[in-house]
Amino acid sequence: MAAAHLDGSATIPRESTTDILRRIEAAHGTYATRTALAFDADGTLWEGDVGVDLFEAFLAGRFARPEAEAALRREAEAFAVAAEGGAHEIASALYAAFNAERYPEDRAFAMMAWAFAGWREDELAALVDRVLEEKGHAGRIRPALLPILDWARSRGVPVYVVSASPRAVIERAVARLGVAPERIAAMTPAVREGRLAPELGAPATYGEGKTRALERIFPELAVLAAFGDSAYDAALLRAARVPVAVSPSPKLLAVAGSIPGLVLLAT
Repeated sequence: MAAAHLDGSATIPRESTTDILRRIEAAHGTYATRTALAFDADGTLWEGDVGVDLFEAFLAGRFARPEAEAALRREAEAFAVAAEGGAHEIASALYAAFNAERYPEDRAFAMMAWAFAGWREDELAALVDRVLEEKGHAGRIRPALLPILDWARSRGVPVYVVSASPRAVIERAVARLGVAPERIAAMTPAVREGRLAPELGAPATYGEGKTRALERIFPELAVLAAFGDSAYDAALLRAARVPVAVSPSPKLLAVAGSIPGLVLLAT
């Protein structure tokens, strides 16, 4: 078993899929209650970020509609993001500010979901399918995680996915992994009169919001193992008996010492 250095003084054990499955199996036998596996999506279950892919396609197509303009303008004003023009220009300015780290992640990820205000759900689904196909999503799924998903199916352990990306893209991205919609928590815009509204219809799934979302959809909450790649997955990882970092970002590595028992999946 190798170890990855964090800051010169701390290390994180690097383990194979087989090693991590042994940990999960051993922990599973200690529970008398129902348990589940919890996964972040982007950067964890697959390489890349399907929420970003979707939003970049949204901007490239100039798909923002007037229904989103007022909310986008309020968002820009709240974070001192200069933006001239209509919904498309404001959404573009907010995205540029996000990439420049001048617009906080939690607000940006929520905005990327509700910026589709005015769209019908079937219209968004068609765009999602196109983006996933164009980006070769099927080929980006991490092979090292497939045996863990197979183990969960064989033991009847439910798999939940908790993501800060829009629900529409996560639902379709995880469908090929056999995860049902009722086991997904993600950024979910409100729907009014058949069209998306410029606000969330459920609490944001970011940071501590990920664990709260999991508690809502899995009330008996006993997280056997959790998998994540970002610092905003830290709360989710702390909730698990077996916390696993998958291709972790520098920010997650920086807080790794605050996650007891964290191991790094060798991908």
